[in-house]
Amino acid sequence: MSLTRASTDTLHVDTVYDENGLSLASLCLSIRFVGNIQSQLQNPPTFIPLKVSIHIPEAYASQISPIVECISLHVALSGRPSLNSLPEGSFPFFPLAPSFNHLNGRTWAVLADTIQDWLVNNISLTRLDVWLWGREFFWMAFVAAFPGFPHREWPLWDPKIGMEGEFITYWMSDFGSGSERSPDNIWTGVWRKFHDLATMLYPLPLFQEY
Repeated sequence: MSLTRASTDTLHVDTVYDENGLSLASLCLSIRFVGNIQSQLQNPPTFIPLKVSIHIPEAYASQISPIVECISLHVALSGRPSLNSLPEGSFPFFPLAPSFNHLNGRTWAVLADTIQDWLVNNISLTRLDVWLWGREFFWMAFVAAFPGFPHREWPLWDPKIGMEGEFITYWMSDFGSGSERSPDNIWTGVWRKFHDLATMLYPLPLFQEY
Protein backbone atom coordinates (compact mmCIF):
# COMPACT_ATOMS: atom_id res chain seq x y z
CA MET A 1 0.00 0.00 0.00
CA SER A 2 1.45 3.35 -1.03
CA LEU A 3 0.63 6.64 0.62
CA THR A 4 0.70 10.04 -1.02
CA ARG A 5 0.01 13.41 0.47
CA ALA A 6 -1.42 16.29 -1.55
CA SER A 7 -1.91 19.92 -0.71
CA THR A 8 -4.44 22.09 -2.53
CA ASP A 9 -5.31 25.75 -2.35
CA THR A 10 -7.25 28.34 -4.32
CA LEU A 11 -5.46 31.38 -5.70
CA HIS A 12 -7.24 34.59 -6.65
CA VAL A 13 -5.37 35.79 -9.75
CA ASP A 14 -5.68 39.41 -10.88
CA THR A 15 -7.05 40.12 -14.35
CA VAL A 16 -5.12 42.40 -16.70
CA TYR A 17 -5.91 44.01 -20.02
CA ASP A 18 -3.65 43.91 -23.07
CA GLU A 19 -4.16 44.61 -26.77
CA ASN A 20 -5.97 41.30 -27.21
CA GLY A 21 -8.44 41.69 -24.35
CA LEU A 22 -8.68 40.36 -20.82
CA SER A 23 -6.07 37.95 -19.47
CA LEU A 24 -4.54 36.88 -16.16
CA ALA A 25 -1.49 38.40 -14.51
CA SER A 26 1.59 36.18 -14.22
CA LEU A 27 2.23 34.63 -10.81
CA CYS A 28 5.42 34.14 -8.86
CA LEU A 29 4.65 31.07 -6.77
CA SER A 30 6.80 29.77 -3.94
CA ILE A 31 6.49 26.21 -2.62
CA ARG A 32 8.13 25.35 0.70
CA PHE A 33 8.55 21.81 2.01
CA VAL A 34 8.34 20.95 5.71
CA GLY A 35 9.97 17.84 7.15
CA ASN A 36 12.96 15.66 6.31
CA ILE A 37 13.34 12.32 4.58
CA GLN A 38 14.73 9.77 7.03
CA SER A 39 14.81 6.77 4.69
CA GLN A 40 17.19 6.17 1.78
CA LEU A 41 19.94 8.22 3.42
CA GLN A 42 22.63 5.89 2.07
CA ASN A 43 21.40 6.19 -1.51
CA PRO A 44 19.57 9.51 -1.63
CA PRO A 45 17.67 10.28 -4.85
CA THR A 46 18.91 13.22 -6.89
CA PHE A 47 15.34 14.42 -7.36
CA ILE A 48 11.78 13.52 -6.38
CA PRO A 49 9.05 13.96 -9.02
CA LEU A 50 6.08 16.06 -7.93
CA LYS A 51 2.84 16.80 -9.76
CA VAL A 52 1.53 20.36 -9.94
CA SER A 53 -1.99 20.87 -11.32
CA ILE A 54 -3.73 24.10 -12.27
CA HIS A 55 -7.50 24.05 -12.64
CA ILE A 56 -9.04 26.87 -14.66
CA PRO A 57 -12.79 27.43 -14.25
CA GLU A 58 -14.75 25.75 -17.01
CA ALA A 59 -16.09 29.07 -18.32
CA TYR A 60 -12.55 30.16 -19.25
CA ALA A 61 -10.78 26.85 -19.85
CA SER A 62 -11.13 27.00 -23.63
CA GLN A 63 -9.69 30.54 -23.77
CA ILE A 64 -6.79 30.59 -21.32
CA SER A 65 -3.95 28.08 -20.97
CA PRO A 66 -1.38 28.12 -18.14
CA ILE A 67 2.33 27.71 -18.90
CA VAL A 68 4.21 26.39 -15.87
CA GLU A 69 7.93 27.10 -15.53
CA CYS A 70 10.00 25.77 -12.66
CA ILE A 71 13.49 26.44 -11.36
CA SER A 72 14.90 25.45 -7.97
CA LEU A 73 15.14 28.42 -5.63
CA HIS A 74 18.84 27.90 -4.86
CA VAL A 75 19.61 27.84 -8.60
CA ALA A 76 17.53 30.94 -9.25
CA LEU A 77 19.14 32.90 -6.45
CA SER A 78 22.68 31.84 -7.31
CA GLY A 79 22.52 32.99 -10.92
CA ARG A 80 19.99 35.82 -10.78
CA PRO A 81 21.21 39.42 -10.77
CA SER A 82 20.19 41.60 -7.87
CA LEU A 83 17.30 44.06 -8.09
CA ASN A 84 18.93 46.33 -5.55
CA SER A 85 20.98 49.45 -6.18
CA LEU A 86 20.35 49.81 -9.89
CA PRO A 87 21.39 53.38 -10.75
CA GLU A 88 18.88 55.79 -12.24
CA GLY A 89 18.86 55.71 -16.04
CA SER A 90 20.23 52.16 -16.08
CA PHE A 91 18.33 51.11 -19.19
CA PRO A 92 18.57 53.78 -21.92
CA PHE A 93 16.48 51.66 -24.32
CA PHE A 94 13.46 52.52 -22.15
CA PRO A 95 10.88 53.94 -22.53
CA LEU A 96 9.67 52.06 -25.58
CA ALA A 97 8.50 53.94 -28.65
CA PRO A 98 4.73 54.53 -28.84
CA SER A 99 4.74 52.55 -32.10
CA PHE A 100 6.16 49.43 -30.43
CA ASN A 101 3.90 46.46 -31.14
CA HIS A 102 4.68 43.24 -29.30
CA LEU A 103 2.85 41.26 -31.99
CA ASN A 104 5.24 42.48 -34.69
CA GLY A 105 8.59 40.77 -35.11
CA ARG A 106 10.15 43.82 -36.80
CA THR A 107 9.61 46.05 -33.78
CA TRP A 108 11.21 43.38 -31.61
CA ALA A 109 14.18 43.23 -34.01
CA VAL A 110 14.69 47.00 -33.76
CA LEU A 111 14.58 46.75 -29.97
CA ALA A 112 17.01 43.80 -29.94
CA ASP A 113 19.48 45.82 -32.07
CA THR A 114 19.17 48.79 -29.72
CA ILE A 115 19.78 46.68 -26.63
CA GLN A 116 22.67 44.85 -28.32
CA ASP A 117 24.38 48.16 -29.14
CA TRP A 118 24.07 49.23 -25.52
CA LEU A 119 25.43 45.91 -24.21
CA VAL A 120 28.41 45.94 -26.57
CA ASN A 121 29.19 49.60 -25.91
CA ASN A 122 29.15 48.89 -22.18
CA ILE A 123 31.03 45.61 -22.25
CA SER A 124 33.10 46.76 -19.26
CA LEU A 125 29.95 46.40 -17.14
CA THR A 126 29.49 42.67 -17.77
CA ARG A 127 29.93 41.81 -14.09
CA LEU A 128 27.35 44.34 -12.96
CA ASP A 129 23.68 43.56 -12.42
CA VAL A 130 22.52 46.27 -14.81
CA TRP A 131 24.36 44.59 -17.71
CA LEU A 132 23.07 41.14 -16.76
CA TRP A 133 19.49 42.41 -16.69
CA GLY A 134 20.11 44.10 -20.03
CA ARG A 135 21.18 40.75 -21.43
CA GLU A 136 17.88 39.24 -20.22
CA PHE A 137 16.00 41.95 -22.12
CA PHE A 138 18.15 41.34 -25.22
CA TRP A 139 17.41 37.63 -25.40
CA MET A 140 13.70 38.19 -24.92
CA ALA A 141 13.69 40.73 -27.75
CA PHE A 142 15.89 38.54 -29.98
CA VAL A 143 13.70 35.45 -29.58
CA ALA A 144 10.55 37.51 -30.19
CA ALA A 145 12.16 38.95 -33.32
CA PHE A 146 13.08 35.48 -34.58
CA PRO A 147 10.62 33.06 -32.93
CA GLY A 148 12.01 30.11 -34.90
CA PHE A 149 15.39 30.45 -33.17
CA PRO A 150 17.58 28.38 -33.06
CA HIS A 151 16.11 26.95 -36.28
CA ARG A 152 15.03 28.80 -39.41
CA GLU A 153 16.72 32.10 -40.23
CA TRP A 154 18.18 34.52 -37.75
CA PRO A 155 21.13 36.95 -37.84
CA LEU A 156 24.35 36.50 -35.93
CA TRP A 157 24.43 38.53 -32.74
CA ASP A 158 27.59 40.03 -31.30
CA PRO A 159 29.61 37.18 -29.73
CA LYS A 160 30.38 39.40 -26.75
CA ILE A 161 26.83 38.62 -25.62
CA GLY A 162 26.83 35.07 -24.30
CA MET A 163 23.86 32.71 -24.39
CA GLU A 164 23.44 32.96 -20.65
CA GLY A 165 20.68 34.02 -18.32
CA GLU A 166 17.31 32.80 -17.14
CA PHE A 167 15.27 33.44 -20.26
CA ILE A 168 17.55 32.02 -22.95
CA THR A 169 18.30 28.97 -20.78
CA TYR A 170 14.57 28.33 -20.43
CA TRP A 171 14.01 28.96 -24.15
CA MET A 172 16.66 26.48 -25.29
CA SER A 173 15.41 23.88 -22.79
CA ASP A 174 11.82 24.35 -23.92
CA PHE A 175 12.88 24.15 -27.57
CA GLY A 176 14.78 20.96 -26.88
CA SER A 177 11.64 19.39 -25.45
CA GLY A 178 10.09 19.55 -28.92
CA SER A 179 7.28 21.94 -28.05
CA GLU A 180 6.23 24.28 -30.83
CA ARG A 181 4.07 27.37 -30.62
CA SER A 182 2.77 29.86 -33.13
CA PRO A 183 4.54 33.23 -33.48
CA ASP A 184 1.53 34.98 -31.93
CA ASN A 185 1.73 32.76 -28.85
CA ILE A 186 5.48 33.30 -28.60
CA TRP A 187 5.15 37.08 -28.95
CA THR A 188 2.44 37.19 -26.30
CA GLY A 189 4.37 34.94 -23.91
CA VAL A 190 7.64 36.84 -24.34
CA TRP A 191 5.87 40.17 -23.96
CA ARG A 192 4.42 39.13 -20.62
CA LYS A 193 7.86 38.17 -19.34
CA PHE A 194 9.43 41.30 -20.81
CA HIS A 195 6.70 43.56 -19.42
CA ASP A 196 6.81 41.97 -15.95
CA LEU A 197 10.59 42.35 -15.73
CA ALA A 198 10.60 45.87 -17.18
CA THR A 199 7.95 47.19 -14.81
CA MET A 200 9.87 45.64 -11.91
CA LEU A 201 13.18 47.30 -12.88
CA TYR A 202 12.12 50.49 -14.63
CA PRO A 203 10.21 52.92 -12.36
CA LEU A 204 8.87 55.22 -15.10
CA PRO A 205 6.12 54.68 -17.72
CA LEU A 206 7.25 51.94 -20.09
CA PHE A 207 6.03 53.71 -23.23
CA GLN A 208 6.89 57.18 -24.49
CA GLU A 209 4.01 59.58 -24.69
CA TYR A 210 3.04 60.97 -28.07
